[in-house]
This record gives sequence, structure tokens and C-alpha cells, in this order.
Amino acid sequence: MNTVHFDIADWHALSPGLNTPQEWALWAVNNKTWPADPAPADFSAIPAMMRRRMSHLSKLAVQTAMTLMHDQSVDFIVFSSRHGELHRTVTLLQDVLRGDDASPIAFSQSVHNTAAGLFTIATKQAIPVTSIAAGEQSLHAALIEAAAYLAENPTHRVLVVDFDEPLPAPYGVFDGLLHQGFALGMILTHGNHIALRWQSSIQPSTQSADNAHDAGLPQTLSVISQLAQDKTAWSIAGRRQIWHWAR
Repeated sequence: MNTVHFDIADWHALSPGLNTPQEWALWAVNNKTWPADPAPADFSAIPAMMRRRMSHLSKLAVQTAMTLMHDQSVDFIVFSSRHGELHRTVTLLQDVLRGDDASPIAFSQSVHNTAAGLFTIATKQAIPVTSIAAGEQSLHAALIEAAAYLAENPTHRVLVVDFDEPLPAPYGVFDGLLHQGFALGMILTHGNHIALRWQSSIQPSTQSADNAHDAGLPQTLSVISQLAQDKTAWSIAGRRQIWHWAR
């Protein structure tokens, strides 16, 4: 079994109607029921000129990152997303199929590192940043990336932001998960308070946990649920890996 260690100095999660740890905790204990008529997410940290051109998903990611960095600093940033700006990409493809010209702005913001680039532009900070896509376990891949960086730079701080939203038509048939768009941000430091272990999902689990992965939810939402409820141990079973958290 492989293991990395780190500390979580701060975290913040954002989705329409869910903005505080207390709101996320209530969502978690209320059978993961999404707000029926949620208030729009607060994107006030993003400059208005940029905000008008950004997709809803990018706004979730950038707002989350800017909230965490309002009065804190980091040395490295990892953005991760399973699907990224697929909604914008589908719109561009539909425009082309209709014979219309693709919007240059929409095209420039359809790449996987869109949120990472917009964040550095909005904050005017030249911080090294990378973007990761690793399927259903994109968040955990980002955490491993951050832990590897901290192992080499133990005095530094890393911002990890994972974000996603349901797939657009016609791709929804490939992923039937029902959820709102979301973003989870964490500021990580070197330490041993969090142990993240993983093993092949074809092997029997050798470590018990208080909670297992919620079927039908992205792995990141399961992590938010456990953090909001202040759980100390849980496991998340993916199709290829089982992830064990302990703190």
C-alpha cells in the first residue's frame, strides 16, 4: 500500500447554496440532498470584467482559490478536474456543426488549464501552477502531486483546487452522477496529520474506516462530506483504487 502525508491548513468548498462548512455538514447529514432552490454562488472575489466571460465552472474554481488566498500565500498551485471545460467545448462543436465561427474567447477558455490561467491573471501573482486530469480520482492525483512537492519543499505551502460539474448532453450517458457543480480548495503544508493511503481496488481492504465512498457521487464530494462532518477516517472506493484517509 502506498502512502503520502500532509497537513490541511485550511479548506473551502463552494456550490450553489453551499458555501460554509456548516452548510456542507447539513447537506452531508441530510442524505446529500441538494438545495431545491439554491441561491447563486458568490463570485464577488473575481473582477467583474473577467467574471462576465468565465464559465460557471471556472468561476467556482477561481472563487474558491481566491477565497482561500484572501489573507494567505502559497508557493505552488495544483488545479484538478475530471471533465474540465467540457460544456464550453460542446458548445463550440455545436457552433461549428451549424456552420458558425467558433468564438475566439470561448475557444481560449475551453482548455483544461483555463481556471488555472484565469486565477493567475485575476490575482496578478506569478505562482507556479499545474493542471491535472486523472479521471474519477483527479483530486487524489492532485493531492499526491502536492505531497510530492512538499516532500521536496517542506517549508512551502500548496493550494489544491478540484472542481467539476455534471456532463452536458450528449455525454451524460457516460456518467450518470447526479450533483451540482462544485469546487474544493485546500491549502496543504508539510506534516503528518493526514495520511492518504491507496491500493488496487482488486485487492481486499486491509484498513477499516468510519465511512465508505458514497455511491453516485464524485470522490471529491465524498471528501467534502467527511471534512465538513469532521470525520477522522474514511475510505473511497474507485474502479481502480481504494483511497484510505486518516487524520
